[in-house]
Amino acid sequence: MFVAIVVITFLLFFAIGFISYAFNSIGLYKISKREDEPMSILAWIPYLNKYILGRVAFKSTAHAVIMTILVLAEFISSSCVLFVKDSVQVIYGLSVVSLILSLLTCIYTFIAHYNIFRKYSKSVVLMTILDVLSLGLLGPIFIFAIRDNESKVDAY
Repeated sequence: MFVAIVVITFLLFFAIGFISYAFNSIGLYKISKREDEPMSILAWIPYLNKYILGRVAFKSTAHAVIMTILVLAEFISSSCVLFVKDSVQVIYGLSVVSLILSLLTCIYTFIAHYNIFRKYSKSVVLMTILDVLSLGLLGPIFIFAIRDNESKVDAY
């Protein structure tokens, strides 16, 4: 019984993650193609899709690179925790670094989503509040929903 619950929970989280990934990738890809981003295909590559998110949201390569570095550093620091066996202090330190990087990535992503919502939607505040309250789960759905909207000229 316990194993069945664990398997169902895993499958549920996997399904939610996959659906979120698909919505985010389709939405970012369509928006970046419309904005003539040269590397739009990166919207389909996990972790590197933050580069396209940064380019579309901030119109800046610097912001795009910062977002990509943040998410890759978060992944690396989280992964390193798995390989450290002997030192509790190192595990603790890596966990704190991972937490800080996760929070920075999350904040940066919310700001990027806000910029995209501001440019492509009339419901900017509502979408941003729901995105933050859902801990980012609704962001990809909103990006997918506004992918075909016309850009508002005065957004930047």
